[in-house]
Parts: sequence; structure tokens; C-alpha cells
Amino acid sequence: MKNQPVLYDSLKTVLHHMDANLRIKMSQRIPSIRATERAVPLKIQFLSFSDNTAEINDVHYKLGIYRNSPNRDVPQFVKSENAHGGVSHDFDRFGFEIPVGSNPILPGDVSLRSGDERVERTDTDELEERYQTLVTRSENLLRSLAEKESEKRVWTLEYREKFREYKDMASHAHEKLKPFHCRRHNLPRPFNCFIQLSTMGDNKAKSLQRLEYTRKLYEAVKQFNHVLFANRPAIQVNELVCVFSSHVYRMPVGFKMSANELTVRESHIASIATIMEGDVNILRVFRGDNAENWWQHRLVQNAKELITEDFFEPEKSCLMLRTFRNRIIRFNNRRILRIENCCKWIENWMSVKREVGSELWIRFRVEQYKFLVLNMIQANVEVIRKDERCLRIRGEHGTHIEIRVLETLIDHFEVKVEILEN
Repeated sequence: MKNQPVLYDSLKTVLHHMDANLRIKMSQRIPSIRATERAVPLKIQFLSFSDNTAEINDVHYKLGIYRNSPNRDVPQFVKSENAHGGVSHDFDRFGFEIPVGSNPILPGDVSLRSGDERVERTDTDELEERYQTLVTRSENLLRSLAEKESEKRVWTLEYREKFREYKDMASHAHEKLKPFHCRRHNLPRPFNCFIQLSTMGDNKAKSLQRLEYTRKLYEAVKQFNHVLFANRPAIQVNELVCVFSSHVYRMPVGFKMSANELTVRESHIASIATIMEGDVNILRVFRGDNAENWWQHRLVQNAKELITEDFFEPEKSCLMLRTFRNRIIRFNNRRILRIENCCKWIENWMSVKREVGSELWIRFRVEQYKFLVLNMIQANVEVIRKDERCLRIRGEHGTHIEIRVLETLIDHFEVKVEILEN
């Protein structure tokens, strides 16, 4: 029986239900299906980016600079960096590290830089002097250790560990001095560089491809993301995580995605929103620098469920709770919460008209609060029903408000406030 070709509509159906990583791999290996594959919306269960990584579902891709030495004498710290997929920065023609923060922003890129990051040079006279001092110090320590141990005539385990520590220290400093020597004598880099694509697992790298170092690492990342995501309709992501500070996502021009759940820092919301299509159902927000009025952004206001993982000043928290219109709000406070503030939050949340089914969750750690919250709230409201863990009061427009204390994790409690129909 002859093999029958897969029909166009059948292929689209198969691709629609296929794992994203398998689709991408098939598209690269079978050019004849590439156009069809790119026309079918790509669905991803979990997606996360950094400067030089992309985690798609259960596959963590990394691009890094892999190094080896012409004489095969590779220092231990370089071997360790290679084993982890290489370093995340480029090298100049003498072998000096090029700070990641000095790389340009290209069309399509999403920059999460705050603008006040320090770009520290690695080729200064002060650093050279520091490495020379470190070489002298580590070599003196090695000689002193060897002299003391020779008197015992036995190599103890402690001696072996200290000897290895001082030797690695000297090797590291020697390696850092080599670029200074190359620049002084106009010599090429003292090591060979390659751009390596790896998959990460158990904190180790499995090399997929190693290329000649003919372009900068950020350019290679840009090309890799182009292969993954360019010329597609909006990527459909279930859970998107964007929490790395000062990073640049090297995305293709016109890249868009939708997400069911987004985890992001306060200061990055506006930047991430530029590549988002539509709103998200669940938004989890972590602390970020220089994030003014982040709660007023459309992604925050339109999310069905908002989760904050931070501590806010009481006045700011009250203002936010009056502003939020989300159906479900979760305040996961990371500090010990004062009972007065908890009650103020609840009162400010209740002061705004909300639809039936709206919920406010506040997490706290002190067990005694689970009784005090209900007692303090009932002092100024009309109580309809009360028991040890639940308080129901009269709301506006014919609604009831139920305030319930729940025990969640060990030593953690939550107050749940919900608007109910009468």
C-alpha cells in the first residue's frame, strides 16, 4: 500500500494539536510544510524569556558563548561555564567581556531596562592591577600551604581542598589578565569562541548546535527568535512569565501574542503590553523599580483576576483597591500585616460598587488576626449573620457581603470577601 500525502486541511488539524517544540522542529526539517505550519496559530502552554533564553513548555533553550583554548588548557571556571551552556555576554577582539547593557536596542525588541543600569567596563587599569594582586596573593598562599604540609608529610583532605581553591583562584586571575596582554601587544583573543545553542536540564546544557563566532550573541538570539516566532499570527500562550529585570527580549518585528495568565513586574507592564494582543484573564504582579501608577494600565484594569506579590504602603493600597475593578483581587502580602491595615483594605474595597461574584483575598500570617478581623469589621456595619470564621453583612443595591477567614498554608491565613446576591 502506497503512503498517501497528508491533505492540507488534515495537516492544519494535526499541527493545531501538536506540541509547539515539535512543530518548530518539523518546520525546520521539512521545508515543504513550513508555510502551512506558520499559518496555523502556535499554541504554547508555558513561555518565558530572558536576554538569551526561551523556555517553551518543558524545553529550555539557551544561546551562549562557548570557549576553548588553542592549547587545550581550559581553566576550570571556563569548563564550568561551558557546561552550563556558555556565558551570556560577548567578547571583543582582545578577549575582554562586553557588558550586556551596552548592546543596542533593535527594531522589534522589547527593552526592560530601567535606563539607570551601570555598564561596568572590564578593561580598566584598576582591574588589571586587582588581578595581578590576586595572582601574587594566591601563589603566595599556595607556597605557604605546600611548606606547611610538607612538614607533616601527609596530604590531608583539608589540604587538598585548600590547594584546589588557591589554584583555581590563581588560574582565574591569570585568565583574566590575558586580554590585557593581548591588547598591549595587539594580539588576537587568547581563546576560541563559538555561539552554542543548548537545551538546559538539571542545571546542565545539552549542545544542539555550535556555530562560528561571526556575529554578536544578541544578534544570534534575534535570529533564533525570528526562526521561532516570525511571520506567524499571534502566538497563543496559556502562561507567560516575564520577570527578569534589565533584560531585552530580542523579538521579530511585528511579533504579537495573547496570554491567559501573565506574570510580570510592575515596572515592565507597559513594555510587555506592546507585544500583547488583547487582555489577560489572570495577572500576577511582582515588585519593580520606578513603577508609577502601574495599576492604572489597561492590562491591570482589564484582568479578570489580579494577584499582587508585594507590600504596599497603607494609603497607596487603599487607593489601589478603590481603583481596581477586577472580579477577583488577591493581595499576597510578603510582610507581617497589621490588622488595622487589613480592615482598611476591606473597607476601601467595599466602598466601590462591584458586581455580584467579586472577591477580595488578603493573606496574613498571624493566627490571632483571624478572630480580630471579623470583630473589627462588624463594629461599623449591619451584621446579618456571624459565626467563628464567617461574617455576613448588608451591602448596597440588595447585595450581601460575606467575609470569611480561611486557613490555607502552614501558618498562613486568608480573608475572603465576596459580593453575594441577597
